[in-house]
Amino acid sequence: MLSPLSSGSFNRPLSSDGAMRAQPSAVPTTHEVLERVSSSRQGTRFPDELLISRDPQRFNTQLNLQITAVQRASDYLSEAELSLRGLAQTLSREKRQLQLRRTRQLVDRRLQQSGGTVDRNFTACLDRPAQIIFQCEALDSLLATEQREIITFALGEGTFRRWASLMMLPEMSLGQRLFALNRALGQFGIWCYYDLPSQRLLFTLAESQWLTLATWTVRGGGICFAADSLTLLRPQPITCFEQQLQQLLTGETTAIGLSAEQAVRYLQQAQQKLLRHRQQVDHQLAQRDLPVEGQQALRMARLVRQQLSACHGGFRSLNQALQCQANLPIAAVYQLIIGE
Repeated sequence: MLSPLSSGSFNRPLSSDGAMRAQPSAVPTTHEVLERVSSSRQGTRFPDELLISRDPQRFNTQLNLQITAVQRASDYLSEAELSLRGLAQTLSREKRQLQLRRTRQLVDRRLQQSGGTVDRNFTACLDRPAQIIFQCEALDSLLATEQREIITFALGEGTFRRWASLMMLPEMSLGQRLFALNRALGQFGIWCYYDLPSQRLLFTLAESQWLTLATWTVRGGGICFAADSLTLLRPQPITCFEQQLQQLLTGETTAIGLSAEQAVRYLQQAQQKLLRHRQQVDHQLAQRDLPVEGQQALRMARLVRQQLSACHGGFRSLNQALQCQANLPIAAVYQLIIGE
């Protein structure tokens, strides 16, 4: 396999003129290439995408994903702040309409442009998918019912409908009721908790799965919910920064309005939190060892081959253990065993 650092063509036929003019050139050693790459990166405060793709031996997959998530979140928040700064300036009517349209498109395409690393509150979510927080007033009665009832939730339609059930008992405490709800709704990827400041039951779900709640139904025992039919639930997202921003961009007036200056300050605070995370990643990179040299990599590969050969065909389990660092596919492990 060609190294990403190498240049030139592979199996490309040379013309007769090109072949006559071709002159032999000195091939740089691996040490020289590493010196060139490292010298070109001096002064870089944070790795960029090219560093990840051109130097794959330096970082493992988990750290690569973390760096990429930080970069995508930082790029989106910076672009959103720059766009809102333009709205805070004095513009002509045509330029302001154009800037409003661009900013609305940026907000509407948040999930796509940020890669799911920025949630509805414009907070970076680097180690988990973007979540949406919502409430469902119809389910509040489950926390206060004093009668025994079996509750069955359903999600989906037809043969793709999934079911989850729980039992509510009068002697159950608030924590026990929340545990029973989470054990059932967790099968749908829904997590619930009781928010003490607002005194209400809230739910969280991956934002990419929000549209699936259009078919969220429940059936009870005739106390909280009907027993002979499914009741359609209507979850409502709680107010977030994105909704306030959309009201600002559409010109809607609300009791608690959001100005462009306030939105810019909010995004600056979000970027400061992200900057602290970037500093933690920089600290992790500074503590990492130097890239493995060729002879060391060869010795490590031979050692892995000996360990896999000693498994007597059970190399799949050992390969799964090695994937946390090396991410070796099963085909590559098999080639190591047979020596090809």
